[in-house]
Amino acid sequence: MGNTRRREILFTVDAASAQPLYRQVYEQARDAIVEGRLHAGERLPSIRKLATTLSLSHTTIEQAYLQLSVEGYVRNVPRSGYMVERLDTKFLRLPKMSNTEASVQRALDSRNTDAFAFENAAGGKARYDFSYANLPADSFPANTWRKIVADVLYAHTAPELAAYAYTHEPSPLRRQLAAHLARTRGVNCVADQVVPQAGTDGALATVLSLFDPHTHVFGMEEPGYATAIEVARRMGFTLSALPSDQGTDAFISSLDKKRPKVVFCTPSHQFPTGAVMPLEARTRLLQWAQAHNAYIVEDDSCNEYRYDTAPIPSLQSLDAYHRVVYLGNVSKVLSPALRVAYLVLPPKLLGRYLRLFNYAHPPIPYLEQEVLARFMEQGLWDAHVRRMAHAMHKRHDALLACLEDAMGDHLEISGKHAGMHFYVGVDNGMDQEELVAAAQREGAAVYSTRRMWFSHRKPAQRVMVGFSSIPPEDIPAGVAALKRAWLG
Repeated sequence: MGNTRRREILFTVDAASAQPLYRQVYEQARDAIVEGRLHAGERLPSIRKLATTLSLSHTTIEQAYLQLSVEGYVRNVPRSGYMVERLDTKFLRLPKMSNTEASVQRALDSRNTDAFAFENAAGGKARYDFSYANLPADSFPANTWRKIVADVLYAHTAPELAAYAYTHEPSPLRRQLAAHLARTRGVNCVADQVVPQAGTDGALATVLSLFDPHTHVFGMEEPGYATAIEVARRMGFTLSALPSDQGTDAFISSLDKKRPKVVFCTPSHQFPTGAVMPLEARTRLLQWAQAHNAYIVEDDSCNEYRYDTAPIPSLQSLDAYHRVVYLGNVSKVLSPALRVAYLVLPPKLLGRYLRLFNYAHPPIPYLEQEVLARFMEQGLWDAHVRRMAHAMHKRHDALLACLEDAMGDHLEISGKHAGMHFYVGVDNGMDQEELVAAAQREGAAVYSTRRMWFSHRKPAQRVMVGFSSIPPEDIPAGVAALKRAWLG
């Protein structure tokens, strides 16, 4: 009979309270169980009795008891009523951690403040931000984008938002990207090979998931794109440094010596040096990959910005062996906030991807894909690229002229012909960190390359001076601030 004990507890309700009546009953019963005033095996008051006592409907009491039962505090025993479950009430009484507790703050304090996010945020606060990543504040085609969104939402395609975006057919965006890449970059692909991804970091993680971190080495340009370094490390790959600032022979020699399975490179505009990989080096790289059963990830970011010549054909366009994974994004032209990147996978890796990601949801939401596809289909992408290239060209020319006029005898400037920044060496005896700090004191933000080195070598004594978002009218005053900082 011990399992049918009934202990009376005092229930009260406040009809004037904003809290529902059933919730008041539920919480009082729950608290009585957790605090030990009701023990395992004891029965709650019957629904009829408690409803009469509190002048409430049976439905209200039943709803409270049902909630207790669903959450596991009680169970409904036929012909006996609701009985308290056997619970670890001591555990349930433990104080709950507050989100403001010291442990949370310690976790926040442990973040690496050398990461791009911190550097980018700090640069944005400077009076003169020579950013190499952000775009002009007024560059996004907001009105056009808004109209296309409205068209999608009010057209017959709107029901697509009520279903999972699974299809065996390439999406409109994949078709548009395939056509665009073939026309502008010479990329040899069909739409089925184009895989939209959530940002460059997500795209790299997807590529690396097709390889084994325990047996495969990741060959990385040094200095090189810090995000690629971070993603490879996060996924457990051993990194092998491939010198990007010592010429073709040194680069290929490192490949022969270290034999990476995956090679990351930026052949059309090396990041951060701005160098272009010569045709002879591209040929040797492709032949090396074929001979060693390796793959090359070609990051073709910033290909839209060339200032003295036509765009350089992509490495993938030369690939006769299906060894190149092409990687692009819309961040440098349309918006870094959209987080839209894309891969073009060679057939063998495509098959591996389809097997591994058979149940994966599309990483780019349907609405975002559809709007971007229509933006491209209607010719708006090409027009936007032309506007951005023209605007970036003006910034490029203005900054280059100001730097050369103000400090030409003291500067060595690389990467003049493409991209969104210059790779600048300053002949004043300062090292890289001193150059950055001196500029900060004068209200100007320039950027170091320390995150872009990962082997035993020390960073070159150069900084990145960008022109991607600084207003043209601020460039002369910003360069004057750099001159005060670096030359006095």
